[in-house]
Amino acid sequence: MSADVEATRDLCPAEHHDGLVVLTLNRPEARNALDVPLLEAFVAGLAEGKRAGADVLLVRAEGPAFCAGADVRSDDGTAIGRPGLRRRLIEESLDLMGGYPAAVVAVQGAAVGAGWAIAAAADITLAAPAASFRFPELPLGFPPPDSTVRRLEAAVGPARALRLLALGERYGADDVARLGLVDVIPEASLDGTAREMAARLAVLPPELLRNLKAGLSASEAGPLPTTLERQS
Repeated sequence: MSADVEATRDLCPAEHHDGLVVLTLNRPEARNALDVPLLEAFVAGLAEGKRAGADVLLVRAEGPAFCAGADVRSDDGTAIGRPGLRRRLIEESLDLMGGYPAAVVAVQGAAVGAGWAIAAAADITLAAPAASFRFPELPLGFPPPDSTVRRLEAAVGPARALRLLALGERYGADDVARLGLVDVIPEASLDGTAREMAARLAVLPPELLRNLKAGLSASEAGPLPTTLERQS
């Protein structure tokens, strides 16, 4: 697809519902690889969702791949392009995702590098049986996002996180599910299940949801019952 055609297309269309924003990565011909225009559209959609009052986020993608990671090509496809800007936008998008009281991601195919980072930034990640996950950054000489390192270390421990992040190995959906990082959903019902789950989260009291998330993720918040009792 030419740059002119791509520029006229909505790279990250947003659907706004009561308390919920649904963002779709929409660059399927490039396996939703994150070039600067797509990242800028994703960041803008995340920020606009918050401004519009959404408390729950759902991220999905068009095409057979969820996200092939950062697109390291320049506009002419011959060079590395703008790695510093891409990294800043990736980190910004992950920070914005973390600002939602609840985030759901539906992974239908490959989630590579920054694509897996987006999936890992969710509070609930659903994956089709054919989904796959890989972090190739370190073998290619790029550090993974700081927030992804912290999140994976907390979820699976430092030794397992190091293997996931350092070796560039490919993991299937069942492998990642055994680590507790995703729930595997039949492909035919993945999108519907993700939307239904996000809608159920969106009707919950946002302050209670936010405090529940904080109580689960921050060790300094104290035992979960104490955190919840303070809100009663």
